[in-house]
Amino acid sequence: MNTSGMRTKIRVTLMTGENEKFYGPGVQDLLSQIRTQGSVKDACEAMGMSYSKGRRILKHAEAVLGCTLVERRQGGATGGSAYLTPDAEDFMKRYEALTESVDAYAKERLRELFPAGGLGPMY
Repeated sequence: MNTSGMRTKIRVTLMTGENEKFYGPGVQDLLSQIRTQGSVKDACEAMGMSYSKGRRILKHAEAVLGCTLVERRQGGATGGSAYLTPDAEDFMKRYEALTESVDAYAKERLRELFPAGGLGPMY
């Protein structure tokens, strides 16, 4: 069996103590889009997500974390704006570090358990 082309794809999802999802790649992407777009509405639009769903996702993550992730400013004719709080920036960096370390571990274990030459003795 040739295992040389195998790779891992890991998705890290953070859960509450009640086993409820509250943060994962989608929330990370939404926050990143808010940083880029400067607007929750525009970020949702860029992701193909309804504004109401985006707001619900943010509200849930903020409730679980107990902090504000996005500050919003209402606008008049020109529209409002949004920006990430320092807590959001910090959490995003930590989440990225977690996903990178989990991915690195998975790649290492893949090489150990499925060597490129095929299946050999496991241990």
